[in-house]
Amino acid sequence: MKYENIWILSMASLMRIPGTIYPDRKSEKGRRPSAPQKSIKSCGQKLFERRILFTMKTKTGLPRLSLFALAWPMLIEELTGGITSFTDTLFVSMLSDEAAASVGMLGPVLGLGYFILPQFTAAGTSVAAQYMGAGQDDKVKAAWSANILFSTISGGLLALFVYLVSGKIGLWLGMTEAQNAWAEAYLSVIAVNFLVVGLRNSFASILASKTLTHWNMAASIVTNLLNIPLNWAFMTGWGIFPEWGVRGIAFATVLSFLAGTSILFILVRFKIGVLLGGRLDGQLSFRHRAKEIREAAVPILKIGVPAALEPFSYTMQSFIVSAVLIRFGTVAMAANTYANKYIFLDMAVSWSLTAGGQILMSHHLGAGNIEQVRKTWWRIAAIASSFAFAVILVIYLFRGFFMSFFTSAPEILALASTLVLFSLFMEPIRSINILGGVALKTVGDGLFSVIIALVFMWGLVPVILLAARAGYGIIGLWACLLLDETIRAGINLWRWNSGRWTGKTVIGNTSGGAVAGASAQGE
Repeated sequence: MKYENIWILSMASLMRIPGTIYPDRKSEKGRRPSAPQKSIKSCGQKLFERRILFTMKTKTGLPRLSLFALAWPMLIEELTGGITSFTDTLFVSMLSDEAAASVGMLGPVLGLGYFILPQFTAAGTSVAAQYMGAGQDDKVKAAWSANILFSTISGGLLALFVYLVSGKIGLWLGMTEAQNAWAEAYLSVIAVNFLVVGLRNSFASILASKTLTHWNMAASIVTNLLNIPLNWAFMTGWGIFPEWGVRGIAFATVLSFLAGTSILFILVRFKIGVLLGGRLDGQLSFRHRAKEIREAAVPILKIGVPAALEPFSYTMQSFIVSAVLIRFGTVAMAANTYANKYIFLDMAVSWSLTAGGQILMSHHLGAGNIEQVRKTWWRIAAIASSFAFAVILVIYLFRGFFMSFFTSAPEILALASTLVLFSLFMEPIRSINILGGVALKTVGDGLFSVIIALVFMWGLVPVILLAARAGYGIIGLWACLLLDETIRAGINLWRWNSGRWTGKTVIGNTSGGAVAGASAQGE
């Protein structure tokens, strides 16, 4: 089974299995087995060690990790997460197109918790993976603990803030009183989910850095399986459940995410043995653990801050886009919401391949294997962009069928179909930008990525406002977004191909191997 392969790889790289030969590892950790280790082994032990040795490829003894072995559990996780969002919109659209349009315009608010805060947990994954690749296993658990602490504090503060202003956000964006009533009902409940998702992401990042991504997948499946029936029950008041309408849909989402997060917590706490204090062995004092966590937070922030600035700018831009869309009316709002709901299919592939590639590239980067970092990047770019084009093409060809799930209003269907045509060109390009931004931050070149993102995202705002004032409507707005994605993709491709990112790894190496290797390659 593939799960077994992932487990073997993680065991080999992280636990230093006795009797396994790690090539070029000097000192007693890398010596050939002593006489007692050459004793007669069972067939199972021999087979196990042969499979471990088969996976050992790099000079540093790192396992030959597979991109798809890392990415496919994340793909299932992303797909189930996308289905959760799709399901919420589907059930809200059953109430009315105005309700779906109003809740759909809250995407930037949800992005604060679902898009920005996870950048720091992804940074923790990258740092932990680089520590593993560089053989600095003693620093890995501190990076995990720092992740949990940050997610708890930031998620809780954001949840409190959104709850307190939930009745005003829609009005700030320009909604009518009726539209704002739908928005307030949803936000006042879903705000709690920011804390839940923050913890979930930190636990998931720990499992991902241990290449145990299949557990993240399992938690996502549980979340989705619960979300669909709970949505129906709380929306309609089925059986013993109260009829809460849009509040019930939000409440069902919170409950389903809480169930998935509980699964991950149990695994991280009792299977891996990590909490804020470190491992279960309790060998270190609290003061020493706090010092280790502070030290681990430095490289996490070095990746996480630039990684968060770009999506933060994107989210701020999205607030402006939502405000402009709201002024176009309910038809434009609903068409935009429905057209965007199917792109989770290609986005799931782009993000899962990028996340798996981030772990893989971090391992190679920590080992100083720059050429493998390059090859991994181009492979992901080709797969993600091709898949995005194919998926959106199918949706466009059968747009009548797909859009009929949400609405039967002919004016909304016609406008949504045009927006899907824009997506046919935009989504393959967006996949390049997703990969380019994450990869540059992973290799320590995040400053360049952030500068480009800030210039174009904020430079696009006056263009959008001028297009709206000129009367181009939602079509003009989407044309501006397509132009922005295209130019940034060209810059990302140029930057990566130039190789100027080499030698910028964010962690040190006691032996100097990883950093020196990266620098040598960069020269």
